[in-house]
Amino acid sequence: MGGRQPRRRRRQRRLPRRARGRQRHRAGADRHQGGPRGQPEGQAAERRARRHQLGPGRRAAGDVGPALPLRRHRRGHRGLRNRRGRRDPGLRERRQEAAAGGQHRRQRAELRLREPQGEEPGVRARHGVEPHLGRPRGAAQGPRLRCRTRRRRAVDLPALPLRGLDRCRGRQRGPGRRLPLRSAVRRLAVVAPDGGRVREALRVSLVTTATTPTPTERSAVLRLDGIGKSYPGVRALDGVSLELLPGRVHAILGENGAGKSTLVGVAAGSVTPDDGTIGLGGQAHRSLQPGQARAQGLAIVYQTPALAPTLTVVDAVLTLLPADRKPSRGRAIGWLTEHFATLGLAIDPQAVVGDLSQREAHLIEIAAALACEPEVLVLDEPTEALGAEETSWLFAKIAELQDRGTAIAYITHRIPEVMAIAQDLTVLRDGRVVGRGEVADFTADEIVTMIVGRSLETTFPEKPAEAGPPVLTVEGLSGAAFRDVSFEVGRGQVIGLAGVEGNGQRELLHALGGAGGAHGEVRVAGEAVSIRSHRSAAAAGIVLLPGDRLGTAMFGNLSIRENVVASALGDAMPGGWTRRAREYELTRSAIDEFAVKTATLESAVVSLSGGSQQKVLLARARLGNPRVLLVEDPTQGVDAGARVEIYACLRALADAGVAVVVLSTDAVELEGLCDRVLVLSRGAIAADLHGTEITERAIVGGALLADHADHAAPASAAKADAPEPAAPRRRWRGAALQPAALLALTVVVVLATASRDSSFLEPLNISQLLLASSVLILVGLAQLVVVITGGIDLSVGSVVALSGVVVSFFAGSAGSLGLGIVLALAAGAAVGVVNGLLVTRLEVPAVIATLVSSVAVLGLSQVMRPQPGGAAGLDALNLLGATVASVPMLLVLGLLVTAAVAHVLQRTALGRGLRAVGADPVKANRMGVPVARTRVIAMALSGALGAGAGIALFAQTGIGDANSGQSLTLASVTVIVIAGVSIFGGSGSAISVAAAALLLQVITNALAFLSWSIAWQYWVQGIFVIVAAVLPMLARRSRMRRAAA
Repeated sequence: MGGRQPRRRRRQRRLPRRARGRQRHRAGADRHQGGPRGQPEGQAAERRARRHQLGPGRRAAGDVGPALPLRRHRRGHRGLRNRRGRRDPGLRERRQEAAAGGQHRRQRAELRLREPQGEEPGVRARHGVEPHLGRPRGAAQGPRLRCRTRRRRAVDLPALPLRGLDRCRGRQRGPGRRLPLRSAVRRLAVVAPDGGRVREALRVSLVTTATTPTPTERSAVLRLDGIGKSYPGVRALDGVSLELLPGRVHAILGENGAGKSTLVGVAAGSVTPDDGTIGLGGQAHRSLQPGQARAQGLAIVYQTPALAPTLTVVDAVLTLLPADRKPSRGRAIGWLTEHFATLGLAIDPQAVVGDLSQREAHLIEIAAALACEPEVLVLDEPTEALGAEETSWLFAKIAELQDRGTAIAYITHRIPEVMAIAQDLTVLRDGRVVGRGEVADFTADEIVTMIVGRSLETTFPEKPAEAGPPVLTVEGLSGAAFRDVSFEVGRGQVIGLAGVEGNGQRELLHALGGAGGAHGEVRVAGEAVSIRSHRSAAAAGIVLLPGDRLGTAMFGNLSIRENVVASALGDAMPGGWTRRAREYELTRSAIDEFAVKTATLESAVVSLSGGSQQKVLLARARLGNPRVLLVEDPTQGVDAGARVEIYACLRALADAGVAVVVLSTDAVELEGLCDRVLVLSRGAIAADLHGTEITERAIVGGALLADHADHAAPASAAKADAPEPAAPRRRWRGAALQPAALLALTVVVVLATASRDSSFLEPLNISQLLLASSVLILVGLAQLVVVITGGIDLSVGSVVALSGVVVSFFAGSAGSLGLGIVLALAAGAAVGVVNGLLVTRLEVPAVIATLVSSVAVLGLSQVMRPQPGGAAGLDALNLLGATVASVPMLLVLGLLVTAAVAHVLQRTALGRGLRAVGADPVKANRMGVPVARTRVIAMALSGALGAGAGIALFAQTGIGDANSGQSLTLASVTVIVIAGVSIFGGSGSAISVAAAALLLQVITNALAFLSWSIAWQYWVQGIFVIVAAVLPMLARRSRMRRAAA
């Protein structure tokens, strides 16, 4: 006995912590014997008996009092020690929300117990997952099982209540995915509703709850936390946080440049944040892509419609829709027609977006967003281009979305709209949140004060007591949408044009600015002037500021300096020589009063906010010293503080003797700014309001209560009044006309050549001509898929040579020829991928990138074949040169490839993406098109098609030559120009390319039969390129003149 005591003491010294732990647990159990505070001993005994029945690691339902938290030395267990398992992206927001509400110590989540019934294969918790405490207060912790003894059953987690479920592998799974749930005793972190975390020993079981949370307890559908974004010299967003709740409209307010559009761009994926997280769809993201955001239930309507101008309406809508909402292309037109009819929109689904007005483009984007049935809808200045009726229609749709539980972010500068439809608001200033709360807690004046940081004592400047002598006189002016309009603008006066949208007021303003198509008398300061063109109107001192700023009024890709001095080039560049110091001086003097927010005067105008763009436009107009200033929607997209500056500028110009005519859809704006308002209805003046007669009620009433039964309305105005759908545009006629004309010209050349030399029609010549045409068709298609994205591929000729060289190593027999063809196509596609990565990742211009790769590929080809060689075997030549009725099979394959490319470009999502990227990559990105990936795919397709052309060329020559395809690069550019493909990207026809390739090859072959020199062959090709480039320009100009007439 004496010998065993030292051994027992050594064992106690070896395990002191475990012994002390057992002692503490026993003491806790003894302390718990008295029962919870305030409960009789009988109830406590009953509860202890129930625990004994449940066994260790269970808490009885209804047991009061929190469980003891683990001590600090017990918190470092395996599940919580894994940092990835402990990470909770939404924890910081919930703690901040709890602190803001003064609820630092909310009651813990109620954790009920339900014993799992057997081992279910899977439990779907629709409304939530409830974790259960695994240890009552003071009870023993229970056994710790090893991972290899665990049992598994699959569950679906719709939220993020549990962390560390996969502690063994250190991974965490997203919501809604099936993952194994350990049934052993586990130590998991529980996210409580108040944003805190309970670190307890847990045994997890699932309880499906059917309770519906109250509105105050509903979780945010979209959560932005600590968002930061910087541009060169400007901090656009600085730690901005925002939450959107389901069924509520959240107004985001601020001055121009405050960061509103940048913030919603971050949520929509079009802007990549520098800091912060985005919570959408139950997941936290560092950044999003537009397509990813749309797939997770977010739809957005941008301030400038994000619709590629070369797409049709149906293609644009299909591009905007997520995959699960997108109909097939075959029934898309019927579906979209029905959708527009349901919304009450009269827009042709087959119309080209570029032919539509900005108002129609806004309505299309709104209709596409509604078709998505989103969980989150973001509206960025949605009513700026809409009239009163369309605004009411939009508000009705917003109310319907609220009833369905959609969260809506609404950006606007119009405070009455905020007071009418919004429940919550957040105010930004200089990239920071300066105020937030419920709209009902603020007055309109308080909101304006938060936005601008100061109180606006007066919004509109004082009006003059009486007008001076007339500066602008219009008598009997008539046009396509208006008739017999007469008025005068006196010195110091501002005249307003009003009316329901589509009644001729916009056409009248543009006609005064020189749009043409109007007749009547116009005098400036008593002198008759011509307004037949923009040039003649500008020479008379008439300046028009259109509402479509980036489309028609400004040079979007040029700098602020270049845009401002465009109206005063004579003063900025005396004698035609550039004086940069003078340009800076003029630009600063013009924009200083407007406080344009920009880091430098060299910033591109397209990078500015809408309000800053309007300020730059007004600064340019004032610098040009106009005699008549025509302004369309002067405060569209402009904040409350900048409106005061713009109103003061317009009044100052009027006081300086400039005749100011303002067109606006805001009746309050016309009432406060104008000295006289002309209300147009059906193209004629329905009301002429002066002085105290100018009220919002009189302006709206004059437009709605006009009676024109005594005279006929203009045809176009009457058409605008009728809500019938527009006639379908027969685009297929124009698409089929060009290839038909090219084929007809080809037949003429063939007949003319055959009349001079009958051997031209011999089967051998025709077979060789068609085989050569297949080569030209394929290189033309290779160039088409790149040019349609706005790029160019100068490596086509080198790829043709490389593929021919590769095939020549395997052309000894027909058996190995297939492997050579596969390797040649793979080599061409690889060159295309390298070109795409150079353009997208390294941002090398396409011309330079493809030129460099062309030289490299040519060098590789010459290393592989220093001299022409690798003649094809007889069986390989017979296979490659197989014909059917003198028609080479390679030509048939080329035509099949043409049909496939035409189908891809016109009928698939990839084709819509290619055309959208070429038309406008910024808008394409906002539409959800992966711009970089699309360009890489285009380059890879170009390389593969070029390799196919090399195989066809090898079939024609029968030998591998590294220098055989160099002339095909220029030939491919010639083909696409003759085919009418836009060299700026966005449009092009594969069928026209095939027809142009056939025509060019026939001309080349015919000149050889007519014994013309090589020089004449190049001359003829050059003439065809010039004619093909000039004819579309002349046709477009003719259409514009007819439209103006």
